Amino acid sequence: MSDISSLTFGERLARMYASDAASDGVFVTGVLTTGIYCLPSCRARKPKAKNVVFFDTEEEAVQAGLRPCKRCRPDAFYAGCDPDRDRLTAALSMLEHDPSSVPNVPALAKLAGVGVSKLHMLAQRHAQTTPAELIHASRIRVAMRLLQSGETGATETAFAVGYESVSAFYDRFKQATGSTPGAFAQREQGRGRPEEL
Repeated sequence: MSDISSLTFGERLARMYASDAASDGVFVTGVLTTGIYCLPSCRARKPKAKNVVFFDTEEEAVQAGLRPCKRCRPDAFYAGCDPDRDRLTAALSMLEHDPSSVPNVPALAKLAGVGVSKLHMLAQRHAQTTPAELIHASRIRVAMRLLQSGETGATETAFAVGYESVSAFYDRFKQATGSTPGAFAQREQGRGRPEEL
């Protein structure tokens, strides 16, 4: 990455107009007409060049009397927080608690408080997968716990974790574990029993 001092106004402007996430932390964009400062990656409507001033640090932007953008949250970025990642983590935690309450990707997006497109971006960025795969992985983890406990059979487990079709559950379970739900339950429950003398 270029040294901060070597970036011209024009280079910074180009990075800002490109919403260049790689420039986050390199400089801060100040928008004089709105009185806010943003990360270069901010997706808000771009200001005219004459209304922009760049700062090397967040502190300089604050000292100039600017406040943080509510969309890109530069204050959270510089504090080491990631509100989007936190939203995804909280939604996945709720999904893990009750996967049957999240029937599809739009439901997971609603749980995370974001749109479907943003959820896809967050899943790719933070989990390197798709939202649908996150849902299936959670369902399978919960199904494994239920089957290990012996409290539910395979069919009951399929519906308990949110599958509408037993065959879809069997296919997904075998794909994830290499075993059918019944064989998995038998093997896991057998491990918990004392050996016969």
